Amino acid sequence: MPSLNSAPGASCEEDDCCQQKTFAVVRVSSEPTPVLRQWIIGRSSNRPSMGAFLDKPKTDKSNSRGEGLGVRYAVAAMQGWRVDMEDAHVVKLGLDDEPPFKDWAFFGVFDGHAGMKVAQHSSEHLLQSVLTTEQFKILIEETKKSGGKLSPKLIKLLEEGVKDGFLTLDSQMKDRPDIHGENERSGTTATCALLTPTHIFLANLGDSRAVLSKQGAAAFGTEDHKPFLPKERDRIVNAGGSVMIQRVNGSLAVSRALGDFEYKSVPGLQATQQLVSPEPDVYVLERSGDRDEFLLLACDGVYDVMSNTELCDFVRSRMKVTDDLAAVSNQVLDACLSKGSRDNMSVVLVAFPGCPKVDPEAQKADAEWKKLLETKVTAIVAEEEANPDEDDMELDVDSVMRSLMHVDIPGLPAGAGIHAARSDVDAILERIKKEKGTASKNNSTR
Repeated sequence: MPSLNSAPGASCEEDDCCQQKTFAVVRVSSEPTPVLRQWIIGRSSNRPSMGAFLDKPKTDKSNSRGEGLGVRYAVAAMQGWRVDMEDAHVVKLGLDDEPPFKDWAFFGVFDGHAGMKVAQHSSEHLLQSVLTTEQFKILIEETKKSGGKLSPKLIKLLEEGVKDGFLTLDSQMKDRPDIHGENERSGTTATCALLTPTHIFLANLGDSRAVLSKQGAAAFGTEDHKPFLPKERDRIVNAGGSVMIQRVNGSLAVSRALGDFEYKSVPGLQATQQLVSPEPDVYVLERSGDRDEFLLLACDGVYDVMSNTELCDFVRSRMKVTDDLAAVSNQVLDACLSKGSRDNMSVVLVAFPGCPKVDPEAQKADAEWKKLLETKVTAIVAEEEANPDEDDMELDVDSVMRSLMHVDIPGLPAGAGIHAARSDVDAILERIKKEKGTASKNNSTR
């Protein structure tokens, strides 16, 4: 028999523990005593690993970009150190040909775990699930009467529709064997933005995050759903679960998600009362014209190593150097990789009319620190060649970056510092390598 403190996702090591045995769960701890419940216990060994890493990161980026409805956007995604890429995203400018949706836009980032099926399906179907709720059907008719204006009553209706859209999609996925089955137990966070001409609606589920930069500062950020937060912990405990090592039942690092159905099987509880809830927090922000600069949606692979303020400061500094939003987004991923992120990373950057503009002085300052950087990297390579280590290993970008941590280079970008230089260091090393190869070839032909 398994121990009495087994829970969804817990391992039953005995050979006679079948997939569908039912056990009573009693958890002993100093926390409030949970209600005694019945669980369907499954083998955790069937759950794909969420901690596998590569020997070296995959740094190729996938990008998309566009503009319309008064905004520009770019998307950047990178697999990084993870064995698989499990992130997904969605961008939609103009939700429908009919008002009011023809002037609305939708953006989303989905950070999958234990597989990417739920993340991919959610990126493809969440918007439609929201738009077909009863609340949005009413919203269409009411906005036609109001000329597209959103009254407080309609805003409340929209909030409810977004939440119902999430819950409906999760319920539909639970009934699909290809998504909720023996060998498919993935889940995903979701951070989405619905832009109207007058408002920004943000929906957040899990620990991806949306951040708005306004008038030169990080003005707003969504709140992560972590199991150790009091509100989340209370729900988990009341559902008969536990929070160990800051994870749901010692396993899942987020307390709200789409999918993860093994944590949503407590009989008699609604979807929003389960250990892992599919209900998002919805935030309503009024748009502020030229005071709004940009909106960032990103997964926790970014926020694990950058605060909201650091991220906004870094993006702002890069937008003063280039108007290529994809290049800015790529630099965010490279900086986070240099800072130590080990996760998949995805960023959606939405630039409003009030975003920072390219500044010749900023471009000049950027060129100056990059010139100094090249001098420092060249010196590090020369010193290594003059005093090689016993193992005689070739210098790579990571070892050079470690050396640069102790070098003073004035003018580095705010928010990232020397970590902003990773891609530049990589390019410098490649150039030096090619030059040495050419010189060696020329010497051999003499």
